[in-house]
Amino acid sequence: MSAWEKLAALPRELVLTLVLIAMIIPTLHPLGLPIMTGQMAQDWYDTVDALPEGSVILFDIGYGSGGYPSLGPANIAVFHQFFEKDLKVVIMATALEGSMMYPLVMEGVKPESNYGAVYGEDYVFLGYIAGEQTAMAGVLGDLPALVSTDYTGIPIAQISILQDVAGADDFDIVAYLTTAGGTSEGWVYQAYSAYDKDVLGGFLSMMTTSMKPYYDTGQLLGLIDGVKGAADMEFLTRHPGDAIQSSDVLSFTQTLVIILILIGNISYFGAKASRKEET
Repeated sequence: MSAWEKLAALPRELVLTLVLIAMIIPTLHPLGLPIMTGQMAQDWYDTVDALPEGSVILFDIGYGSGGYPSLGPANIAVFHQFFEKDLKVVIMATALEGSMMYPLVMEGVKPESNYGAVYGEDYVFLGYIAGEQTAMAGVLGDLPALVSTDYTGIPIAQISILQDVAGADDFDIVAYLTTAGGTSEGWVYQAYSAYDKDVLGGFLSMMTTSMKPYYDTGQLLGLIDGVKGAADMEFLTRHPGDAIQSSDVLSFTQTLVIILILIGNISYFGAKASRKEET
């Protein structure tokens, strides 16, 4: 067997071991390898980056445990950007499990230790507000009339960040991440259509085809498209996490596959040329 033929006959065990190594390395330590960020995520990032310090964001956690693997990493990444920009964040949940996702997200961000943010002054969590579009309309129309306390039971009259927030006019931008089509379109109707507010949206990848027209027409200024969008945001905000980890695994394994394909083709043609020389 010639050297070319030996190269083409790499043991299956060796190939699988290489693939396993390519998966393990980024899994143990996300490397944040360069990726081609999508324009929709770039627009989300640029829109937030252009906000003046102290701008107030209304943010909706519209997903539960089933959506956390896709949207949780994006939520953590965008919150990093919010707090780095010293923005004020009023957080609510239109998803019943949103109140359970909130502590997971904040544990990933650690706004107090990382950014010196103070609860009640720089951000607040209103908790789950039932009614989907009714909740949206209520918060944007007359927040104090709809919500009397935050999630922990503190009266909103005692929360400084809410002293000057009564409704839509007091929010500079509305942003959300959701697994529900009704919630995703609802924010466009209730925030953009009713109050002409700037809106940023994020959702599962399978929802992108139905929501992208709102982005194309300017009703959504930026989109986060599932795990890919989450990886884009982690890369743009320079806070690699679970999404970048998945992207790194894919990049490592795909690169290895391409290398193996090249080796296979080179060895094939090398062996073919060698046989011709022998004859």
